[in-house]
Amino acid sequence: MKKYLAIAKTLFKAQIVYRFDVLMTALGTVWRVVFAWILWGAVFAAPAAASGAAASLTIGGFTFQEMLGYYVVASFLASLDLSGGVSGEVSTRVRDGSFSKYMVIPASPQFHFLAQNLGASAYYAAFSVAVACACAFFFRVQPVHANSPAQLLLALLILLPGLAFMVCYHFFVGILAFKFQDVGFFLHVQGNLIEFATGAIVPLALLPEGAMAVIRFLPFPYVTYMPAMLICGRAGVAEGLFGLAVVAVWLAVILFVNRCTYRRLRIKFDGVGV
Repeated sequence: MKKYLAIAKTLFKAQIVYRFDVLMTALGTVWRVVFAWILWGAVFAAPAAASGAAASLTIGGFTFQEMLGYYVVASFLASLDLSGGVSGEVSTRVRDGSFSKYMVIPASPQFHFLAQNLGASAYYAAFSVAVACACAFFFRVQPVHANSPAQLLLALLILLPGLAFMVCYHFFVGILAFKFQDVGFFLHVQGNLIEFATGAIVPLALLPEGAMAVIRFLPFPYVTYMPAMLICGRAGVAEGLFGLAVVAVWLAVILFVNRCTYRRLRIKFDGVGV
């Protein structure tokens, strides 16, 4: 455990060097809120002009201010998920032979990438909070908050295994390069689908009930959507507990699948030093 904590600390400190990456992540957070302000401002404006009751107008149970509040929180949470680069790095290292260094060090490659990703996310969190608060002030978003401390605690308990699952998932996609020559097309397709399924693009509450009945059993809504809904006070403790159980099961499954897949595919690797 100490070695993975050391890896996380090292990556946390290393982010000081990559200030441009931090800046771009901050701009990404701002862009999500600007996108919501433009898009939903137009969506709410038309019915409001016809009815003359802009403040009371709701779409999917959200007023315009509540929608902006969701996007501020969701944008902050989405900025903590840095797992997208794991699959690309792993697959590239497998193809160029440099993945061999992870096979000879006394640490699991999967947990190595998990530790370094969580360490980097911890550094980005401080800046993302500041940016989210600035967005809320600039766009005059009404404060959103959970109705009880239990909701905030559940949001944190769901977020951590949710972020861990995403790292493990992308590690799985990356090690498929042991078997397949190029996984680039798959990375592109699944990336857009997963971003939608996490609730980072639109709140999943706007989806039909049938779609939500299926998605709630998948792990992706518990990376951004459910923690954001809990923080905003729009999801109850029962929903949070269900989400915690779902994401915990999926995390256990992906850890087991990755372990078996890696052990089976690593024998096909002929990189330098192996």
